[in-house]
Amino acid sequence: MARILLLHASVGMGHQRAAAAIARAFEQLPGVAVQVEDTLDYARPWFRRFYRGSYLSTADRIPGVWSKFYQYTDRAFAPHGMFAFSRTQYTALGMRNLCGLIERAQPDAIICTHFLPLEVLAPLQGYDLPPLACVLTDYHAHAFWAVGGADRYFVPTPAARAELIAAGIAAARVRVTGIPIDPALAQPIDRLAARRALGLPAWQPIVTLIGSGMPAARVEAIAHALLRRRLPATLVITVGRSRELARELAHLECTAGAAVRLLGPQPSLDPLIAASDLVIGKAGGLTVSEVLARGVPMFVPLPVPGQELWNVAHIERAGAGRGYADATELARDAVALLGDRQRHTVMAEAARMAGQPAAAAMVAAHILAELRQARMIARPQSHAAFIREASVSSV
Repeated sequence: MARILLLHASVGMGHQRAAAAIARAFEQLPGVAVQVEDTLDYARPWFRRFYRGSYLSTADRIPGVWSKFYQYTDRAFAPHGMFAFSRTQYTALGMRNLCGLIERAQPDAIICTHFLPLEVLAPLQGYDLPPLACVLTDYHAHAFWAVGGADRYFVPTPAARAELIAAGIAAARVRVTGIPIDPALAQPIDRLAARRALGLPAWQPIVTLIGSGMPAARVEAIAHALLRRRLPATLVITVGRSRELARELAHLECTAGAAVRLLGPQPSLDPLIAASDLVIGKAGGLTVSEVLARGVPMFVPLPVPGQELWNVAHIERAGAGRGYADATELARDAVALLGDRQRHTVMAEAARMAGQPAAAAMVAAHILAELRQARMIARPQSHAAFIREASVSSV
């Protein structure tokens, strides 16, 4: 029985969803036991609070600052320079319990869908540490992902592979698989059945606005812009568990009638995406991958500077959609797209061609094949020596 430890970090939902997707792919293979853990659960409380809060608050409230930070850090720093040294020491002080998790789990391989656990574990590869794999969850290989020491890197595109290689990662260690999404997206879905299950019109166009994750004012502005253009479709706005968003948008259902539907928490947005003719939402790496896998065009409003701009660029290069800084322009193009079936068909096919729904299965198959080929399933009795030496060296 091969034991796989999947480590993500709860900074947004994308990293956790990628880990869950790989776990589901492993569960479909014989002889594998999978454990999924949030790296930040094994951090000191002060580190956890700051690590989660610094990204979420900065990216949403002061995107200009996040953009500058993202650009500034997207380069190689001297290993003994002030920035690299401070970051290494800060992480070492904040992450003191991850080694204990490895001792308890006794994994044959560790897969990281965020660079934080890789930063902690890669320097300890000289000890009795299981093979490490890194899985990118955005379409740009930011310098933070180029942590040396992983045995394998799984990337979304050949361009991301080239970026990692340029950053010093050995080419033989980097494989192109796509961003891991739920393996269920590799299976076709009955579009009409999905619409019936959601109570949506069977033959009218459906436009989905993924409101969760965006400020309520921005979602409302986009919705009003679409309605002013007399959108020839039912507009479904997902509000998730956000009571604020549901409260702010409640008047739209009253004034627009059947033209607008608010949708609360769902086990998965996949049926809605598959039922849609157009998706409008933030350009998180996982969301983009899920929409493309279903062959649905995607428009992105006001993308957050940083990784989302690269994700939008991927959509645009594929010919499957574009990003918009102006809600009025987005609404104009949405109405035009729905009125031009030939153009819509071309964009939908472009999305389908760019989608990689089998990415999670590819990652799982590669890891398991390499473990079996190297005969690494017969694990050492314990990683205790690694834990003791690593603990001492980090003091």
